[in-house]
Amino acid sequence: MALVRDSNPRDGIDHMLRCVEVLNNVIARVPNDKWSSQTCCTAWTARDCASHAIGVVVNFHARATGGSTVDINDGTWADPSPAESSQRHVDRLLHIIGDVDPTAIFSHPLFGDISYDEFFGSLAYDSLIHAWDIADATGVDHRIDDSLAIAASARSAHLMHHVRSDDYVFNPACGNSPLNRLVESTGRTPVNGW
Repeated sequence: MALVRDSNPRDGIDHMLRCVEVLNNVIARVPNDKWSSQTCCTAWTARDCASHAIGVVVNFHARATGGSTVDINDGTWADPSPAESSQRHVDRLLHIIGDVDPTAIFSHPLFGDISYDEFFGSLAYDSLIHAWDIADATGVDHRIDDSLAIAASARSAHLMHHVRSDDYVFNPACGNSPLNRLVESTGRTPVNGW
């Protein structure tokens, strides 16, 4: 597995925080009447996707503190308000993340022995992709810039086979935008097509 390694030992953590910030900002701007909108993930509404993504943030906190991880798909993490829940859990993460030793190694069931910085940097794409999912479904501007999409692609390329179907075939209709390429690499197609 080829992980991106930087000279800044907190670069992966900083990348994760930027992706979580984008997610939180998208969730905060979704109008209440849009939460039932269908995402490109056919089993999920925007609210379902937000619940999953907020659960990932909860698990980032759990990994950083050595706590127990939660079921990110139980549907409860966006209650009672997705924006309030997201902000609360992002604030909890921000409160402790500075205390994490980025070079400390822990054992992960998928990655094996991995540093906290590599772990957070690799999984940050999840927050970014779900910010895109929610924005795509609800018509909210995702505000994801090319540099963030490029960094997420570089850090998470080794994970894409875990998130897309076995019969995946690249769809050139996505164009050349770094974000569209990242989205497409996960097997997604926008609600209204490319």
